Amino acid sequence: MHLMLNGMTKSFQDKSGHRVSVVNNFNLSLTRGECVALVGPSGCGKTTLLRMVAGLETEDSGTITLAGRDITKLPAEKRGMAVVFQHYALFPHMNVARNVAFGLEVRKLSADQIRKRVDESLALVGLADFGNRVPNELSGGQQQRVALARALVIEPTVLLCDEPLSNLDAALRKQLREEIRALQQRLSITTLYITHDIDEARAIADRIVEMG
Repeated sequence: MHLMLNGMTKSFQDKSGHRVSVVNNFNLSLTRGECVALVGPSGCGKTTLLRMVAGLETEDSGTITLAGRDITKLPAEKRGMAVVFQHYALFPHMNVARNVAFGLEVRKLSADQIRKRVDESLALVGLADFGNRVPNELSGGQQQRVALARALVIEPTVLLCDEPLSNLDAALRKQLREEIRALQQRLSITTLYITHDIDEARAIADRIVEMG
């Protein structure tokens, strides 16, 4: 197995001071290149689980293993993962190319390497000619493509998607889910995809896991 989640548990303190379990002893294994969709109603722990996998939330207990290596205590930036969020989280003052390049700049790649990989990623998502635009000049679908390009440009070992299409209209959601599935298969990226839409899950994933 490529990514293994074993006994993942997380609880939060509510307003009255009581601990409320959000994720309880959750187990899941993904093979390399597999796309697994987690579906379930709001509040069932899908996003909390994804954030634990990404290293953005600390689990109460459980282990995360990637390619045979225990990464449970590794910080997010050392896990080799990329996250595509529901809200695009683009930098409004940066143009598209700089938004996509950000993760590469943090990794201190050379200017030539950055330019090449940014161009490749934008072409991959159909935005080859959009590098000089700023986010507020783009449609919602185009902004989500930029967010996807920014995730893919770092060549992640695992792609994590947190309801990335929920802010788009139905026709655009259908189009983009087909594009995401095609890219995921073409690049063979191990992907954990969060959604509450069962049709979206069926269109994108190799396997569907329901959280209640």
